[in-house]
Amino acid sequence: MSDTFIEAPAEPADNKLQIVAALLLGLAATFTALSAYNAALKDGEALQGYTNSTRTLNDANAFYAQGNTTAAQDQQLFVAYATATQEGNADLSEYLTTLMSENLQAAVDWWQNSDEAITPFDTDAEDNPYAIEDFATAAGLEEDAKKFYADGAAADDNGDKYELSTVLMALTLFFGGISTLFSRRKVAVSLLALGTVTLVLGGIQFASGVADFKFLPL
Repeated sequence: MSDTFIEAPAEPADNKLQIVAALLLGLAATFTALSAYNAALKDGEALQGYTNSTRTLNDANAFYAQGNTTAAQDQQLFVAYATATQEGNADLSEYLTTLMSENLQAAVDWWQNSDEAITPFDTDAEDNPYAIEDFATAAGLEEDAKKFYADGAAADDNGDKYELSTVLMALTLFFGGISTLFSRRKVAVSLLALGTVTLVLGGIQFASGVADFKFLPL
């Protein structure tokens, strides 16, 4: 008895295109989910950075305002002291001295012993001991606010890359999905080729977002 072999038919070309389309759709769906998730994370980090920047800048402005108030009070007190001293009112001068802060007292002593200083508030003189700590604190907070804003802007730009990746992956899903609806092979192949291009471009954007990924300081 001779064996009878039945040759199996080759896999139809349409089936191969469907397999390619399925792989394309699977990859695009996965990257879409990851891109959307990371975009949401980055949007949250951007909001956190902007919020921290605004809050810190408000604190800096509060210290600037407090420093300006201190400076105005010190200047008024010095004017009264200088007037009393010039008029020879020693009792009033001594009393006004007791109202001065150590910072202002040191500046007044420096002014009295200096031949070039015009007022105790001469900021151009390097050896002037007068300094308002609130201004230094405000300047430091202002720098922190700039850093928070820069971090927020960087996270926002990073999130835009993920969002663009999501859009490109959506196009991949579209091209891959409709490619199987056409019976003409050339049309199906062209749509799959477009889907592959958008998948690659979306993958590049996703990789670019991952490369820029960094956490904001708490």
